[in-house]
Amino acid sequence: MTDPLRFLHLLVRYGRYPKFCERLRRIVAVEWLRPHLPAVQHVLEIGAGDGQTVCFLARQFPDKTFAACEPDRAQAARLEARLAKQRLTNVTVRAVAFDASFDAARFDLIYAMDVLEHVADDRAFLADVRARLRPGGLLFLHVPVPGIPQFEDPGHRRAGYEMDGLRDLLVQQGFTVARMEYTFGWRGMAYHHSRRKLSRWRRMLIHLLDAADPCKVRSEIGVMAVRN
Repeated sequence: MTDPLRFLHLLVRYGRYPKFCERLRRIVAVEWLRPHLPAVQHVLEIGAGDGQTVCFLARQFPDKTFAACEPDRAQAARLEARLAKQRLTNVTVRAVAFDASFDAARFDLIYAMDVLEHVADDRAFLADVRARLRPGGLLFLHVPVPGIPQFEDPGHRRAGYEMDGLRDLLVQQGFTVARMEYTFGWRGMAYHHSRRKLSRWRRMLIHLLDAADPCKVRSEIGVMAVRN
């Protein structure tokens, strides 16, 4: 059951941004990251795509510095254009792969939405993330669970993660799991099952209702971890 007060709170916060809110994962990322951003300074998004999430956060937190790693040069170009259009000067784009050769700067917070399942060697990836986080720094990951057809993608190196396996993987790579939860409610899952073409405003309302529902189904996993 959707919490009506929570829904109204989200509607006030995001109702001006229907284009941003038409993808539930963006709302999930911002809602998980927002409480931690006042206490950090340097933030990295891995797999930033066209930059909607990082640009939204950069507007909300202009005193923070963001880096956006996006190896696809076409996507990175769209991100650069978005930054120029919105006149955001606190985001730096890195149009390179995230690996051991990535910029050696240390970050306070790193996040990657639906990236880990695309990585051939997830252990090496997490080791590279850990090397670029300061001690006590935060990592937010969002990944699918196996066996959900609408999340299957030919670019995935694995079907997804179960909670226990993801927790063990993070602990083995030098992290402490602070929070781990499923992130979608039944509305979000139903929308992903549906092939209906809805208006942007209807998609936004569906996703805000889903985000305000405290009962999440076994879908995708959000995890916040701390670097040891």
